[in-house]
Amino acid sequence: MALFQLFLISILSSCMAHDEDIMTPVVNIYSELKDLIQELQKQIKGIFSESPKVAFTASMSNTEDTHRGPFSTETKLIFDKVLTNIGNAYDPVTGVFTAPVKGVYYFRYSGSAFSSHDMGLSIFKGTARFVSSYEYNSGERNDQMSNGAVMELDVGEEVHMRLWIRTWIFVDPRYNYSTFTGYLLYPLDSTSV
Repeated sequence: MALFQLFLISILSSCMAHDEDIMTPVVNIYSELKDLIQELQKQIKGIFSESPKVAFTASMSNTEDTHRGPFSTETKLIFDKVLTNIGNAYDPVTGVFTAPVKGVYYFRYSGSAFSSHDMGLSIFKGTARFVSSYEYNSGERNDQMSNGAVMELDVGEEVHMRLWIRTWIFVDPRYNYSTFTGYLLYPLDSTSV
């Protein structure tokens, strides 16, 4: 142990004789790491604070239990009872969601119908049918269905729901059985794949 102490003393003496500070490299590394960590924290905070917030859920309003349909043509459904509309991208007057940013979105719907009627629902991206569900009258008390999809949208692209020809959907004033929901999963920039 004494030999090791003599070795350390001789190295320290040698460094001091040449006027060198052996702690300077350690302090510099610590300072650089501290600055790097602070910069990364700023970048992460910026990513989360700048990311747009877009989400909605809407139902159909009425003062009594009733239905929409049947119609002689496929009809756009207007979910006018807004439950959530963060970012105001869903229009309850037209029933249309308009993408405020380019990104990947998730949409889903739920539908309820009386058992004596068929129910057919579709989500449309622009004028193209994207996903659908069909429920034949089952003879049971009530029928339920749902479906959903992930889709990539550019700014301004529209998404809406349609009721199939000669089908029905139940509308209630209290429980929101039939709903349309959508939200941004994450934005895409022009360089994203």
